[in-house]
Amino acid sequence: MPVSPLHDSPLRPPLPPIPPTLLDGKRHTRSRIAALTFDACWAQSPSRYDARITRILREKRVPATFFLGGKWMEHFPDATRDLAHDPNFEIGNHTYSHPHLPRLSDAAIRDELNRTQDVQFRLTGRQGTLFRPPFGDYNERVVTVAASVGLKTVMWDCESGDPDPKQKSPDIIEDVLRPLHPGSILIFHINGRGWHTAEALPRVIDRLLAREYRLVSVSEAHTKTQ
Repeated sequence: MPVSPLHDSPLRPPLPPIPPTLLDGKRHTRSRIAALTFDACWAQSPSRYDARITRILREKRVPATFFLGGKWMEHFPDATRDLAHDPNFEIGNHTYSHPHLPRLSDAAIRDELNRTQDVQFRLTGRQGTLFRPPFGDYNERVVTVAASVGLKTVMWDCESGDPDPKQKSPDIIEDVLRPLHPGSILIFHINGRGWHTAEALPRVIDRLLAREYRLVSVSEAHTKTQ
């Protein structure tokens, strides 16, 4: 069930502004690392929570970064708390309502981001410092506005294509691993729109480990590429 309105939120301390920062996985590193990321939004139709993905990550003891939408978190408060308090996981901002951000004003972008930070803080007592634009739709202005509220913008370079129901497990594995290089960021979905993600994920992880990759959070991957 959705949680109570935001006026019940504790006061969230604002993050300090940072220089505009875009992390897209395209910058190579000497360290053989890769970051698994999972998006969850509540967009035009109800979304779900695929707990099988969390279970696989925990069974294999693999870190991951989750970009959660504010509206999704409100509908899945227990899952949000569970993910946020696992030391192997980090939580990022995926906006509140999943809009195309370049179409919005600066003020509307800030509202989408701040509202989501508020939801996460109210549910978990903490807030992330990473942000992923819905649809991967961003421009320089979006990155700058995100930085003004203390958030680094995170994209990806290895795309699973898992929101497409026709993208079967072998396709996901091949597509997400083909462009892989040290420092890559891989994208999947955990909101029930990754139709075959849970089926493909164990083999993706096994193949990464067989190639001697170390799986890390986006924040750790960023420190290795600086």
